[in-house]
Amino acid sequence: MSETQHPTARRPSRWWFALIALAFLLSAAAILMAVLVQEEASKPIGEGDVFINDARTAAAHIESNADPDIAVRVARNDLGVEAVSVLDASGNVIASTSSNKVGYQLSNQLLLAAVENQRFTAVALAIESPIVLDGIETWPAGTVLYQVVHPIEEASNALLIHYDVPELLGRRTQPGELQPATLQLAGAAATFAILGVLAIFGRGRTARRYEAIELESNFLRRHSAELEQTNVDLEEARKAAEEALELAEEKIRIRSEFVLMINHELRTPLTSVVTGAELVRSADLEDNEKASLIDSMVQDGNRLLEIIDQILAVARIENRGLSREMTEHSIEELCALISASRTPDQQADELRIKTDLSALKLVVGSLVDNARTHGANRVDVVCSAESTISPDLEVGSRPESAAFVAVADDGPGIDPEFLPRIFEKFEKSSFSSGTGLGLYMARMVVDALDGSLAVQTSPAGTTFEIALPAVRVRSGQKVTA
Repeated sequence: MSETQHPTARRPSRWWFALIALAFLLSAAAILMAVLVQEEASKPIGEGDVFINDARTAAAHIESNADPDIAVRVARNDLGVEAVSVLDASGNVIASTSSNKVGYQLSNQLLLAAVENQRFTAVALAIESPIVLDGIETWPAGTVLYQVVHPIEEASNALLIHYDVPELLGRRTQPGELQPATLQLAGAAATFAILGVLAIFGRGRTARRYEAIELESNFLRRHSAELEQTNVDLEEARKAAEEALELAEEKIRIRSEFVLMINHELRTPLTSVVTGAELVRSADLEDNEKASLIDSMVQDGNRLLEIIDQILAVARIENRGLSREMTEHSIEELCALISASRTPDQQADELRIKTDLSALKLVVGSLVDNARTHGANRVDVVCSAESTISPDLEVGSRPESAAFVAVADDGPGIDPEFLPRIFEKFEKSSFSSGTGLGLYMARMVVDALDGSLAVQTSPAGTTFEIALPAVRVRSGQKVTA
């Protein structure tokens, strides 16, 4: 087992240092931002900003409230100023929080000019008449107050706001208490610093544990490698045992099928021969009866001979392979030598086939016998330069350039469930006779001839087609198709 399989057994890496440095760097950045935020919060603001902000707030109250008397009271309470008044375009007070101001005409030319020209103006002046709130004289005449004129654009009116000078100076300086953002940034700085300290302790603890973990990891790696090798050996032994078991089971199956086949295929004709011979020897038979029995005995004897020859041929091919004697023939010669007809085709070139003629005859004969054994009334052998079927199953590798020999019958066809096994040894349908070696031997021989064997079947009949390597001869030269 490799070291990468033990993630706990890691030497403290540079990521620890990066984590520690990042934690303290973030802590320092948070402290700096907290200082900047607090300084910004404590910075004095300009009196002009105070005037403009308050005037806009008061104007919004006036514009949103239909009753100017109520609007000015709401604006004064909201802003916390000394008095708020509404002026018409001529500088006359039409509503005010100071009741004695209503109907008052501005006399200061600077303020009047601001009202007439609809512009913002702020001046520190002594008030000409006292400011009375709820019947109480809050500011007597002659008191110096800031007086601010702000136009109300929607109504073509103007606001007049009175400020106490000392209070205005106090409002310019923002309170010095800690701001919420300052506290948040300070908390973040403390958190990052704690994380940095924890990372330092964590790295030290990791370094101390590393040696113990590394020793344990080495021990586990050695034993894990031994276990893996043991598992590999056991898996190989298991596969070998399974293969041996499958081979033994296959041999037992083949042996059993062979015994059953021999028992059926050999016993039946052999019993007929023995019984016929006993009848011929012991019974008083007419000449024609004896002749009939002898003919039957000869047929059964030939059947026994064919079965034995087939078994021996399969065994010889399996043990020593097929001894080939390759000769070259034209398609016409091939058709004549294997007693086959030829499909009409138009070939500009002469097709030449190189094959072992005796082996090919053996395959064709086996296919013909197989067709007749399975109930065919008519069997045709046809040579062609092109394939004439659409195969349902094909074994072997079809040559790129090929000639074809087809064995077609009018039998009942092959059961689709049985079709995938037809070329296996001793495989045959449940109710058919034969050894189950004919198609198996045909497949081995065609493989030895570097060809392929295909089958197309239906209830109307079956066609086996052999593809043989071929070349075309044009103007005395061999050219692959």
